[in-house]
Amino acid sequence: MYYIFVENGIINGSGECECLTEGFENIEVTEEVYNNFIEDTDRYIYQDGEIIPNPDYEEIKKRKHRQELDALTLTPADVERALYKAKGMDFEDLKALIKSQIPTIDLKGLAIEFRAKDFYRGAEANAMRLFDAVGQLLNITSEQLDKFFETKDYHYLMDEDNNDL
Repeated sequence: MYYIFVENGIINGSGECECLTEGFENIEVTEEVYNNFIEDTDRYIYQDGEIIPNPDYEEIKKRKHRQELDALTLTPADVERALYKAKGMDFEDLKALIKSQIPTIDLKGLAIEFRAKDFYRGAEANAMRLFDAVGQLLNITSEQLDKFFETKDYHYLMDEDNNDL
């Protein structure tokens, strides 16, 4: 027997035997539902006395994946080395490009960011995703940046016609 436990209308665990704790409702489920729930607790919700597939599951999964990607870090040396190999630029070249394309940017603040201990994929400033904004200036897509942060492989930053992957 497989059970998902509900407390106060909210899923609060699972098990292969009933939960005897007062206030818990034991909803019997199939082995497949149980195993899927163990793998990812966001797959199901409790509604009208039943455990049903979560209609928002795909959106939750995408949001969690984005959060995982945004938490990835690289060192400034990793980023500058990749920038140089993929685009022939160092941070000074990049600062000059950014200044010419976004003249209102705080260059001193940007220089400080370039010396930070770690670069976070999801770093933001003034409600702008920094790496996505810089990527646009360099014709690098958000997907390419994600792959670069996941793998640390500079090839993902190259233009598609120059990319040997």
